[in-house]
Amino acid sequence: MKKNVWLPFLAAGGLFLLASCDVDDKPFVDEPTDPATVQTVEWTADHVRLISRNEGNTIPRVDFDEGVDVMPGYHQWDYWPILNLDGSIARINGYRVMIVLTAPDTVLSGKRHDIVRHRYAISKDGVNWEDKGMVFTEDEIIGSRQWAGAAYYDQGMVYFYYTATGEKGELNSGRLNSGAPGDDAGISYEQRIALATAQVANQSETVVFDNYSQHKIILEADGQIYQPATGMDDTGTVFAMRDPFIYKDPATNKIYMTFTAREAGDITTYNGAVGLAEAVGNDLTKWKLLPPLVVTNINSELERPHFIKHDNKYYLYFSTHIEKFSPEVMDRVNSPEGIYGFASDSFLGPYEPLNGSALVAGNPIEDPYATFSWHVLQDNTVLSNTNYYNIQPGLEVGEFGDLGEEWDKRHFGGTLAPRLVLSVDGNAVTLSHRLPPSLP
Repeated sequence: MKKNVWLPFLAAGGLFLLASCDVDDKPFVDEPTDPATVQTVEWTADHVRLISRNEGNTIPRVDFDEGVDVMPGYHQWDYWPILNLDGSIARINGYRVMIVLTAPDTVLSGKRHDIVRHRYAISKDGVNWEDKGMVFTEDEIIGSRQWAGAAYYDQGMVYFYYTATGEKGELNSGRLNSGAPGDDAGISYEQRIALATAQVANQSETVVFDNYSQHKIILEADGQIYQPATGMDDTGTVFAMRDPFIYKDPATNKIYMTFTAREAGDITTYNGAVGLAEAVGNDLTKWKLLPPLVVTNINSELERPHFIKHDNKYYLYFSTHIEKFSPEVMDRVNSPEGIYGFASDSFLGPYEPLNGSALVAGNPIEDPYATFSWHVLQDNTVLSNTNYYNIQPGLEVGEFGDLGEEWDKRHFGGTLAPRLVLSVDGNAVTLSHRLPPSLP
């Protein structure tokens, strides 16, 4: 087991204490988490080989017109609601607020990750949405684009966490004017976790944010526990330090962050990890790296890891793609694009793979890319986005960009998918049914 290789470094004081924003101090936590108490577990090939597809772990096929276009004129993916620190969905002036990764729908879907920005929408009922525009201005943001994050509402303040990717200014064309990316020959992929705070403006009939803090980098990979996220490996797989999610453990009142990472040490493509950090003194602006909760040598990206607690168990969920599995286990039927998870009686582990294999639900065999980026809410329902529909058998995602604009318009969704409902019984988690695209 790899879990102890970082402990001498941590004991020697290797932690990140970074600049804070001008926000109220949070209650001090007397005893920081001892890194030795984090019980890292490994997701193995033997676990994945237990996958056997059935109705309970297969997402129903989504038709092209079933998704809801929350923000017309934009490709949309990776939806997350603003939450309270207890994990419940915040109500701000009576509205639910959804943050979304977006790019203008005038570009091919494959280019959207290169020019992505955060937008937000509000809804009274979770069904009908009003697009409120960009979360940040172009002058404020860090990086050339902003990948996935999380947002939290606390005492009139919203904490916007995001992945700052690339170097500012490296996309040279007028993204906001034309929607077209610049020359991407020199595009960079450095990733770090950033934070900005804002106050909710005194406008009771809508939701507007003002008095933003300066954006700050609050966490970076250290090279000791987590592999630096500075580019791509030899296979073209992007290193990972992204997708922050904040969770307040009700058992200890300590606040933690999970994130998509890759384990430091021997460089392999398939060393994905669910990274962990702790808020120093419960200050949401200061973070200390801890050992990962889950590591693997059979998958390169355990994306958007997040938690809920149900019946006194902690459930850790993440998403991954078919192509991110190692050749040792990749099987277009039994290592699907899907939502995977682990469970534990303690937040710090050890975690056990749900259903023995970790698979909770995958896209249907006949439509393997139909939805993606699953986010489980406290009521055990699941948000996701529509992705690529009705794909010719044998066609792989890396080939989509060569098929042209008309093909892209016919096959890419980029909308809010139907909400899934999970049935949870201890470590057995299966699909029950689905609801229309919505937020509870």
